[in-house]
Amino acid sequence: MASDPRHPLLADTSSLIAVANTDQWDVLAESLALTTTNVCKHELQNHVNSNTHAPEGSREQYLKRGSQRVLAHLDDESSSWSCVTVVPRPHGPDAGEESLKQELSEHGDSYQVVSLLDGAARRSIRRLVDDHGYDIDVVGPPYLLYVLFDNELISKAEFCEASGEMIRTEGWTGYEVVKYAWASIPVDCSEFLDDDILPP
Repeated sequence: MASDPRHPLLADTSSLIAVANTDQWDVLAESLALTTTNVCKHELQNHVNSNTHAPEGSREQYLKRGSQRVLAHLDDESSSWSCVTVVPRPHGPDAGEESLKQELSEHGDSYQVVSLLDGAARRSIRRLVDDHGYDIDVVGPPYLLYVLFDNELISKAEFCEASGEMIRTEGWTGYEVVKYAWASIPVDCSEFLDDDILPP
């Protein structure tokens, strides 16, 4: 993995873990070129190290397994993924999201899409994008699966089922949360998924 190329797709820790835990992970890892930050990579390493004895089926196991998959791909010499260094390095519970803000403030012209799991973080990044006049889509992690479908790398059923799996596993419930999970995704999955995880 090279340390500094910037691919048009920038993703945060939670977004990467969410897609790494879907059935389409292998296709996504091999097909998409994306960038994350050294801070997000450190958060992934923390999830692996702090969840050494995570119980089967627990949230901790989910975080550890997803983090292990992402780290293995980031560290693979043949991977097209990159990890850029953000300085000064932010700290605290939102350090990963803050590192994306710093990266965009300095190199926003390099990116076309930014994927974050947290809705408040997406709103904050959208404000930054608007303030700088960047032409960047700020999306949730299901959009990464949509890119695979849009490029005919997975079927509509595979896209819908993986997105539904992500929504259920992340515990996204409620009108607004489900609505934002599907934002920017022009696909009708009603033939594959239950109404409670479909956009209103």
